[in-house]
Amino acid sequence: MVFISPIVDIALVCVVMVCISQTLQRKLVDRKKLKRDQQELKEKQKRVKELMQKEDPESKKELEKLQTEMLELMASTMKASTKPMFVSLPLFFVVYGLLAMVYSGSLIELPFPVLVLHRSAEFFNFPSIPDITSQISWLWWYVYCSVTTSIIISLALKAYEKSKENQIKK
Repeated sequence: MVFISPIVDIALVCVVMVCISQTLQRKLVDRKKLKRDQQELKEKQKRVKELMQKEDPESKKELEKLQTEMLELMASTMKASTKPMFVSLPLFFVVYGLLAMVYSGSLIELPFPVLVLHRSAEFFNFPSIPDITSQISWLWWYVYCSVTTSIIISLALKAYEKSKENQIKK
């Protein structure tokens, strides 16, 4: 049930999955609030370092209060950043299962060699032996495509957002 070729099919699936993932992340996460929270967290961390140097009771009370605020802030940041993952994970598992059914046991013949880490059947058999080969499993090809596509799309979206901000400033 290969449509074009395993290389193209899996690459296209990766592009679609990364686009869906990026869209969900941008729609479900308030990036401005997340940046503000991270900046506030950095400022509080600086203040905590200063207070840790002091020994007086007032500093210790303020330190405890700051640490509580930081925990609350980190919890809300974590909650906001994991929301897209919980939405996209079921979709990812369905797509992964379909790819596994179609390409299980298939080797992808690439037009260029890539680095692959092979492992024996024993789980704790270290070290892994790196190999440079042009034949990889469909799963490795999916991983390579996903990482590459994700980086490219993220960089393109950041560049777009910066250009949009620059136009607004003008």
